[in-house]
This record gives sequence, structure tokens and C-alpha cells, in this order.
Amino acid sequence: MLHIIFFLIISLLIIKFFFLCNVPSLSKLQGKNVIITGASTGIGEEMAYICAKNGANIVIASRRTDLLEKVASKCKNISPNRPIKIITCDLKHEKDCEKLINLSVEFFNEIDNKPEIDMLILNHAMSLFEHMDFNNPKLMIEKLRDITMSNLIGFATLSHLTIPYMISNSSKREFKSIIVLSSLMSTISLGMSWAYSTSKAAINSYFSSLNEELEYQEFQNQIKITLCQLGSINTITMRSHTDKYFPKLLVDYIALNAEVTAKIILQSGLNGQKELWYPSYGILLRYAYGIFPGIMRKIGFCIQKYLIKK
Repeated sequence: MLHIIFFLIISLLIIKFFFLCNVPSLSKLQGKNVIITGASTGIGEEMAYICAKNGANIVIASRRTDLLEKVASKCKNISPNRPIKIITCDLKHEKDCEKLINLSVEFFNEIDNKPEIDMLILNHAMSLFEHMDFNNPKLMIEKLRDITMSNLIGFATLSHLTIPYMISNSSKREFKSIIVLSSLMSTISLGMSWAYSTSKAAINSYFSSLNEELEYQEFQNQIKITLCQLGSINTITMRSHTDKYFPKLLVDYIALNAEVTAKIILQSGLNGQKELWYPSYGILLRYAYGIFPGIMRKIGFCIQKYLIKK
């Protein structure tokens, strides 16, 4: 067992070293047409600021117009000469997904006569952290359906609507990016995260298949999908859930900085890497679940029983 753990740690260090040696400059965002969903707060908001600072043409989307307007205003202060568009939409609805892509393409075409999408960042998410109510099955199914429609079907719909605007007959070798935000909760599932973990696990499976399909149809040099497996990020949305159930000191210790996370995500997308594990020890947890599933489930159960606030 020790030699397995040693091998995993060495593998992690090699992967981390390789990534650090191949970190692309964020200046590569200059002039790119970028769509960011869930951009009104948190990681999406931070990515909008980074894109603005580095000269991208940006579309930011969310359900909350007032917050989007604040983000857009700050982006304009950061980079007064770069265009930005806000689109209010609820991406669990197919019509809103179509609206986002159609209006974005029109916007990009107006700017530089280039109706193309260089980077799609799928960041929006519905979350749920509560015990199942076995006396109310209809409500449980409704909650699962809502989260799945937003987190999985919304992601898939936007990807399929975007891909035609990424495929090019040009000999230009620069690839387009689809950045998909998933979660370590897809691997480390607690009972209370049942709906959220289900949707994120489905996202992992779907986009892994989409990556394979792009390669099979020989589009792998034109479109790169980066699947980001993230730990707890210090955002308003995350804290609204975790602070209810976990000790504040613990959350403060494990929560990652949103701005730093946003930067690493964008660098991974620009680098065209297939997966990002952040924090990097997350990949060890995945292997641990594969090698010691019973032990890891027992740990998850103990966390839920003894660590989570009642």
C-alpha cells in the first residue's frame, strides 16, 4: 500500500511541475471572443475581470441583471476600450441557451466582423446541500430535475450550440476552448450533496465523451475541452452553503481564493489541457476512491455524521 501512495505522490509532483513549466501568458486572451456563464459573482466574476484586463471581447451571462451590470461596469473601468455585453438568461431553459449564443455571435460580428467564439466558459451552477426527504419524493425529483437541467443539460446545450462557431476551414492553427467547471464533489460524494454531486459526475462523463467524439471526428486540433475539478472556492455562493454546516475555521482553512482559481482555470484553457485538478491533491482523492472505495466512503460518512453541524 505504501508503494502505491508513494507512486501517486510522485505522479502528482511530476504533473504539477509539467503544468508550471507550461503556463501560458494570459495576454493570449487579447482579442479573443469569450463567453462566461455565471459571471455575476464568484469565479465567473473574477474571470471576467481577468479577460477584460487582458484585452478580450467579453459576453457575461447570468440570471441577475443588476449584478451583471456591476461586473460590466468594473470591466469597463479596467479596460475602457474593450467591448463587453451582458445577457440575462436562465440556462436551464433551451431557449435561453439559444438566446445567449445567438446574441453573442451577433455581438462578436459587430465588433470585428468575426462571428466566431474563441472561448466558452461554462461556470453557472445550481447547488443543493441538504438531506433527502423520503416523505416527499415528488419534491426530491423536482430538485434533482432542476439541478440536472441547469448543470448538465444547460452545459451540453451551450456546447452543441457553440461548436459550429468554433469549427473553421482556415489553416490557422490556434484552437478554440470550452472550459467546463466541475467539482471534486463529483468524486467525493456526501449524502447531503446528492443532487449536486450527481449533476457534476454526469458533467464529467458527458464532456469526456464529447472530447473523444471531437477527436474521432478529427476536430481535436480545432477545439480543446478543459474539464476543471475544483475544491471549495471562497465565494458567496459556496459560503452560503458551507457556513451553515461546517465550522467556520475549517471552511476558512480549506476554501481557495477565487481570483487565483480563476487565473489558473484560464491558463489551463489557454494551454488546451484536458483536465485541471485544483487543488492538485484532488486527483489523489480520485485514485483513493478507486483503490480504497470502502474506506473513502466510510470517511465521507463520518464527515457527514460527526463534522457537519446539526
